[in-house]
Amino acid sequence: MQDMQEMRQLFIKRLLGSCYHKVVYVDLRKNSFHIIKMDDFEREHIGIDLKSATLSEWFEAFINSGMCHESLKLQFINLASPCNLKRMCKKCAQGSLQIIYLRRTSSKGKYEPVIMEFFPDTDNVFSGFVTVRSFIGNYKIEENNIVNDLDSRMNREAQYDSLTGLLNRRSFCERADAIMAANPDKKYDIIVSDVVDFKLINEHFGYDAGDKVIMEISEWLQHGKGDMLQVGRYGADQFVVFMEHTGLLTDDFIRYIYQSAMEIISMKDLVFRLGIYENVDSSISAAIACDRAIMALQPIKHKYGKLYAFFEDKMLEELERYRRMETDMRSSLMMGEFYLVFQPKHNAFTGELEGAEALLRWHHSELGEIYPNEFIPVMEDCGFIVEVDMYVWEQTCKCLNHWKELGMEPFPVSVNFSRLSFRESNFLQNILRITEKHGILRSMLHLEVTENLFESRIGDLYNTLKACQDYGFKIELDDFGSGYSSLNILGELPLDFIKLDRVFMKELSDKKRSRILHGCINLANSLELSTVVEGVESKEQLEVIRSYGADMIQGYYFSKPMGEEEFIKYVFECKKKSKNANMVNR
Repeated sequence: MQDMQEMRQLFIKRLLGSCYHKVVYVDLRKNSFHIIKMDDFEREHIGIDLKSATLSEWFEAFINSGMCHESLKLQFINLASPCNLKRMCKKCAQGSLQIIYLRRTSSKGKYEPVIMEFFPDTDNVFSGFVTVRSFIGNYKIEENNIVNDLDSRMNREAQYDSLTGLLNRRSFCERADAIMAANPDKKYDIIVSDVVDFKLINEHFGYDAGDKVIMEISEWLQHGKGDMLQVGRYGADQFVVFMEHTGLLTDDFIRYIYQSAMEIISMKDLVFRLGIYENVDSSISAAIACDRAIMALQPIKHKYGKLYAFFEDKMLEELERYRRMETDMRSSLMMGEFYLVFQPKHNAFTGELEGAEALLRWHHSELGEIYPNEFIPVMEDCGFIVEVDMYVWEQTCKCLNHWKELGMEPFPVSVNFSRLSFRESNFLQNILRITEKHGILRSMLHLEVTENLFESRIGDLYNTLKACQDYGFKIELDDFGSGYSSLNILGELPLDFIKLDRVFMKELSDKKRSRILHGCINLANSLELSTVVEGVESKEQLEVIRSYGADMIQGYYFSKPMGEEEFIKYVFECKKKSKNANMVNR
């Protein structure tokens, strides 16, 4: 609206003109109020001593009195309660805060639409005038048509998110478009933030905890708000910032901003990502720019340690491919386009085959071969990964039975599971049901978990893994060292194996990385955890790994991942070589 001086002048004119039903001065910090004007009906109907009551007591009595129509009570509380109003004060420091509700006007249950307004004091933003005035002069409406009439009016009037006081999606885009149209020679940046797995906060800790997180993020974002920097709530856990392009969004600056947010937000293990669309001008609408920022954000949502991503034109092509995979994956599963490959694990010292890892592949009828690093994130985004994980588990059980029928000696096979699968309440029951259905020894099945599971709370994951371990399944920590590993998880989680990421093999010539690898193996050995080193491709690498004391290796030195038929031949060849070697040693 106007600046503070104009707002106060408008307030005084209205007060002198007697257009208000109620004028009350409130001090939100002291929880007190002083009535300047209030009609007799409300004084009598409230039912408490207004001279001795606190602000909170008055508000509660007002709500319980029926002075606010039942259909809008929750909306009114969410915005106008003293604690919520206090949170909104910074937002309305340069204007007023408004909410429309239905005020009771008589003991017969007549209601009229009114506007409640809060005008903050110029000297103390946490104090100010609360006023109530008619929404449409003296026009009265009956209860039977109140809700429809008022809802349509409120939809037209609404500009702000009721929880945070930030601009809602529509208003944000309108303001950003207006600023770009008024400044055609300038460029702008749009940043969208997204809290990773926000729905789990609501599920595990309740909606009040979720609302608290949203409020903390919004208050942090509003610190820098100004004429050329607009902030809005774009979705349930998405916020959007519109700012003039200055070249400020460097890696160091973004990480500094991220760290400043984590200092304010009370849930310290909260994870959020940023999608950025740079150099926006008036040729593209704010809504499209926001969509592109979200497009940049999507691929990194579950990438460990990846805080932000910038939009690139090639992402439009990637989005089309993404949508195609998302659309086709269910029918592809039914048509058998998904299949398993197996990569063997060998004893680092004897070279004997000691296990394998089951890996999923997708041969699309039109797109061709699609690899897991592309289709797994799509499955996770839409939740289909939970069904696919169980498909892989069951197919692995079928393979183990098939191999047994062929006379192969049993060996354990590990299966990767998404973090979403571990969060299913019936996860353990499902893997037990499938395992028992096929009569597989539990010790022959290993569950692989990856580091990115540990960005969220570890307590629930521990309970699930411990239960699996208690039932006889082995637990492997996959890709250790690929992200920002915490050594604490080695002591916090019930683990049996650690798989050291292939990145160590690529950097084995680097003395520092080599020492880290050696230290990780020693640490695992001291914790009585077996070690598997991935990505071993040469005899020189094998010799180093042996000298470091690793238990097993997995990599192209022995074999690439193979389809089941080829893998069966490989297993029998290994058995034959082992038998011949034993005969020679005799």
